[in-house]
Amino acid sequence: MKNWISLLKREFRLFSSNSVIMAIFLGAPLAYGLLFGAVYKKGKVDNLPILVIDLDNTPMSHNLIDMLDDNEVVTPNVVYNQNNIRHLIIETEYSSIITIPEHFEADIIQKRHPEVQVEVNTANILTANYASKAIQIVLGSLNAGIEIEGLKKQGVPAITASSQYESFNVSYVKFFNASANYMEFLWPGMIGVIVQQVFMLALALSFAREFEECTFFTEFMPKAKNVVNAMFLKTIPFWLMGIVILALIRGMFTLFRIPFDINPVAAVALITALVVSVSFLGVLFSVAIPSQLKATEVLMVIATPSFVVSGFTWPLSQMPGYVVAFAKTIPLTHFLEGLRKLMLYHANLTDLMPQIKAMMILAAVFAGLSFILLEIKIRRQNKRVAL
Repeated sequence: MKNWISLLKREFRLFSSNSVIMAIFLGAPLAYGLLFGAVYKKGKVDNLPILVIDLDNTPMSHNLIDMLDDNEVVTPNVVYNQNNIRHLIIETEYSSIITIPEHFEADIIQKRHPEVQVEVNTANILTANYASKAIQIVLGSLNAGIEIEGLKKQGVPAITASSQYESFNVSYVKFFNASANYMEFLWPGMIGVIVQQVFMLALALSFAREFEECTFFTEFMPKAKNVVNAMFLKTIPFWLMGIVILALIRGMFTLFRIPFDINPVAAVALITALVVSVSFLGVLFSVAIPSQLKATEVLMVIATPSFVVSGFTWPLSQMPGYVVAFAKTIPLTHFLEGLRKLMLYHANLTDLMPQIKAMMILAAVFAGLSFILLEIKIRRQNKRVAL
């Protein structure tokens, strides 16, 4: 027991003596969490600039522009000719361009069915989707209003005119993030990425530092006694400090007013599974690559694409099989799948068991490989000493 306490104290001293790892492990979750939270705090985009080319300049076209202006998502900028349009687009990056044709009002009155051209700037898919949806709603409302007014002028009662225009009603109900808040969708997932990164990088330096400084066989192992003790002595200090990090992250949910109405037991189990699995993944690379710099470089190769291939933003079902197979070997993939269920679907522990089991299986594989590699290194060292 005394050896364990002394070695744990030694691990905390080693941690505090490395300013880089302290900044990464303690500073990165807080700094990145606040930064990403500030970026996505609004949750929904609004006042997207759109360009309206009004070639008609009549009360009808003005009515359409007013309706666009009343929509909170878009803000129309109106011009009355098509001169210098390319320069305007490059300068302002309009989300959409709406062209109201000449004789728009006259053609409507005479039932000639004029065409309003809507060009959507898909350079940014997110803003393009928001803008096009808002424009569709406005144009649809105006179109319906004109048709109903036409029927009323023919002597059809208002109620009958509405029913004749619409053969059936359509009701859309949003569920799970009903407000379509981008902050609630994306920010928790990005926090999961940060937690994975800091634990992997911190543990990647644990054994590698001992090997680089030649203290593993002379100072550490004589007191640790065996490989299992060695592995847990290296991970437990980070797990204890991780509790503080997770508490800070929990506070950021309140700071950014993100709903946290979740099952606490399921949340603890899911986060624990992530921390344990990524910790042993870091240990594996730390043992396999006895160089702090190389170990972190290799882990960054894995960590960098992990969010992209996790299926959080682009579904796994739409990815090639070999990419899915790779994604399943990364704990983050299973964590984010469980996190979506937890945060948006209000899942319980039973619902999350497939993801928790997958991460614990990965943890067992990573720990087993680390154990085997450490045993091989120790036996090789013993043979050298015997010779």
